[in-house]
Amino acid sequence: MIILALDALDKNMVERFNCKNLMQLEYEKTNISDFKLERTVVLWASFLTGRNMEEKIPIKGQWNFKLKESGTFFTFFDSYKAIDVPAFSLKNNHAMERKLLKNYFEDKCNVEEYDEIVWNNHEENKKEFLENLEKFECLMGYFNLADAIGHLSFGDIDKMKGIYSELDEIAKITRKSDEFILIISDHGMKAVGRFGDHSRNGFYSSNKKLNLNEPKITDFHEIIKKLK
Repeated sequence: MIILALDALDKNMVERFNCKNLMQLEYEKTNISDFKLERTVVLWASFLTGRNMEEKIPIKGQWNFKLKESGTFFTFFDSYKAIDVPAFSLKNNHAMERKLLKNYFEDKCNVEEYDEIVWNNHEENKKEFLENLEKFECLMGYFNLADAIGHLSFGDIDKMKGIYSELDEIAKITRKSDEFILIISDHGMKAVGRFGDHSRNGFYSSNKKLNLNEPKITDFHEIIKKLK
């Protein structure tokens, strides 16, 4: 099983840019209306455990929250690799992204400096993900490119088209596998002028017919168990 975890991947943008590889055989929005806020760490923790983790993860210090393997769907597999997954194996280099994002709004850095760090982190994850295709019973790779770039540039359509093209290319390479492939986001994104903010729906697609209708992000825990 291969899980492409694409932070802030938005169904409207996938369709706008005609990202066929991200759509796969079946795709739709996911329903995250059970959550008060669209918090990245909370939503990925809820995806991994199959239960709403919002009350368990305080806002302060949320990026340091880490689940134990025993509470996640990874226990269904004899072997797995989780690359840079929030609430589980998130890398420390994202702290610099958050710092530069804060610096931008304090006029201490520009968009180009911020984007460079985001892209460097993305390329590192991409390399690790592609090197590990077909090596584990479950491979989950997390990419925050659409979210991180989108926060400062969601209104820049040409830039976002390039972001979605990059993610679609990763999906294209991934789809050469005969494994079950789930593409999933935690939330989408909406424009706030040139910037972007989290929206109330996520996204999923699969290369098998699941016949789902706007599933909750917590529903996939049981789906993964059945399809492993």
